[in-house]
Amino acid sequence: MSTLLLLIMPASAVVIAWWSIEHRYRRPLKQMIARIETLGESTEGGPLPSYNVLHGSLADRLAQRVDHLCAANCELQEQAIKDPLTGLGNRRLLEQRLDIALPLSRRWLHAVSALVIDVDHFKEYNDLYGHQAGDECLVEIANVLRDTFRRETDIVVRLGGEEFLVVLLDADEDEAVRLAEAMRGMLQAVGIEHEASSVTDVVTVSIGVAVTRSGEPVSLDDIIATADAGLYECKETGRNRVISRTVTRTDREETRAMA
Repeated sequence: MSTLLLLIMPASAVVIAWWSIEHRYRRPLKQMIARIETLGESTEGGPLPSYNVLHGSLADRLAQRVDHLCAANCELQEQAIKDPLTGLGNRRLLEQRLDIALPLSRRWLHAVSALVIDVDHFKEYNDLYGHQAGDECLVEIANVLRDTFRRETDIVVRLGGEEFLVVLLDADEDEAVRLAEAMRGMLQAVGIEHEASSVTDVVTVSIGVAVTRSGEPVSLDDIIATADAGLYECKETGRNRVISRTVTRTDREETRAMA
């Protein structure tokens, strides 16, 4: 049931956009056309000269205009929730989906896991190869993320810069760590050259994993803060690794204090 609801969330945004256009544009235009018809039929001596031709032309133009507005509105809706460089979701998409997903996960006592993924020594990569190469590197990492996290309920977003976030619904710690290691290994196997890295000679990532206890009420900020703490430990212990933590009250207080 929870999976079904999560699958229909993207469609609901389209339905809302359609409803808005229907009530703001289509309905008033239909009423205006009906009014024109009434005026034409009630004119003394019959319809206005060439009325049918004029009405057909006007209706066609109005219909085309409404269709263009609808397409433009849908495109804007899509752009608003996507990262323009990688095509992944952005924080707005994340928040929209989690507003529904987190309460459902608590209700059905499902664990939620989150992965904060940071590219190792990405500043050095940009300095050596240039920002265009840096953008291409991020696009390649986004492709690896898509190949790793394929469930319809997986939420994959770019937080900004070289940082990405994946939220896994109904995934315990073992599953989350397994997928994180798979993604890390897959990227290293791609072999994007990185001579400025102190880790190895290819691009690598460090991944902090946060796992909630089943049914425990947590916020997005709680989850990200815990995953960030795991990521910080990755960097302190050599990078190019995965470290997981469970979201607890103690962890949340510690990570806030560190911030």
